[in-house]
Amino acid sequence: MDAKLKALKVADLKAILTKAGNPAPAKATKADLVSRILASDNAQEAYRQLHEPQLEQHDTVDASNDAPVEEEEEEEQPPPAEEAEQVEEAQPEAAETCATEATAVDPELEARKRRAERFGIPLVEPKAPRTDKGRKGDKPKITEDPAKLQARAERFGIKRPAPEETVDPEEAERRRKRAERFGIPLKE
Repeated sequence: MDAKLKALKVADLKAILTKAGNPAPAKATKADLVSRILASDNAQEAYRQLHEPQLEQHDTVDASNDAPVEEEEEEEQPPPAEEAEQVEEAQPEAAETCATEATAVDPELEARKRRAERFGIPLVEPKAPRTDKGRKGDKPKITEDPAKLQARAERFGIKRPAPEETVDPEEAERRRKRAERFGIPLKE
């Protein structure tokens, strides 16, 4: 019985003690509750009343597998024929257009329609995806005058080579000697 009591939850143990008329302390551990139940005959009797009848009921159940268990499946019943005829009479033109659309409708839309009908809510069509025109960052390119573009390229985009310096022979000799002294290759 000790192992069976340890298998129960603290709430169940407290319920057994309260049914037996023994007060269960608010902050009692599981071991305390089990020891209180084992110490009290009334609590043990309450345990038997709560948990032993469940075992007896299981013993009396026929465990043979002779009769298979049949599961009942809930099937969606179509609406009665009278209602379907009334709907068709009320909207004959809509029925013709629906027949052509039914072949082109995707199964997801059909499932959403059935779900909306089952829960009694209106069918909400998904919003159409945005086109690229609605984006803020995509602005059409403005074509400018080619002359303006050329002037801008000359000002900012084209790197001009440094102008050729006219170096006197005396300065060239000094640069050559300095390059030799520091081991720098001389540009010519």
